Amino acid sequence: MPVYLEFNESTSQFFETTRNASDDTILLAIDEAQKKLIMTVPSGKTMITRRAAERQARGITKTGFLCNDGGRYGRDHELDILGEGGQLPDRLRESPREVY
Repeated sequence: MPVYLEFNESTSQFFETTRNASDDTILLAIDEAQKKLIMTVPSGKTMITRRAAERQARGITKTGFLCNDGGRYGRDHELDILGEGGQLPDRLRESPREVY
């Protein structure tokens, strides 16, 4: 059974939650069976928020996350990021100048 973590934007930290789906917050699912962390980013999130959550998730891959049951989960797992939230806007993906 996966462990679900929700990202709190005001503290820039993940906390354990019982929800497994949300449309307005960044969720991180720790799947011990497949050794994966799956971070879901909704489309309304900014790039700054996404990067802060991604930094925290990468830290969890190194040290794990201490859950309420006393176990440490997520260490040495692979991080997958799903969703389009926090991407660069299209106008910033292309250079305004011609490249010779």
